[in-house]
Amino acid sequence: MLWSLIAYGFAPAGVVLWIFLLSGFRLLEGVAQLVSGLKVAVGKLEVSLPLFVTLLSAVAWVYETFLLMADSSAPSSVPHTDRDLMKRWRQERNWWILNFNLVIWISTWRLSSIFATFRAKED
Repeated sequence: MLWSLIAYGFAPAGVVLWIFLLSGFRLLEGVAQLVSGLKVAVGKLEVSLPLFVTLLSAVAWVYETFLLMADSSAPSSVPHTDRDLMKRWRQERNWWILNFNLVIWISTWRLSSIFATFRAKED
């Protein structure tokens, strides 16, 4: 469920926001800044949407990294079976998806802040 949400939800949404921010069109930049300015509240903690997705992806990235390191550090005298390789490749795929997601959402978070400051000075 989490990987489907990240791979088919957060990552494409982050790319669209990123493209909107870098488009140079004020309307698209405004839409991206509006979405980037949305707040997510968990209890008393309130953060922006890009920061929330970044934090969620960072936690999942740490978990996936530990899984990868645990599997690779265990010495094995038995050849890898298809099941072992399938598990390892899935973990590596998830790790790369999370890397991509982190880069997109961190840059979206930072770009929306930069453009908001730039547009405020321009107006």
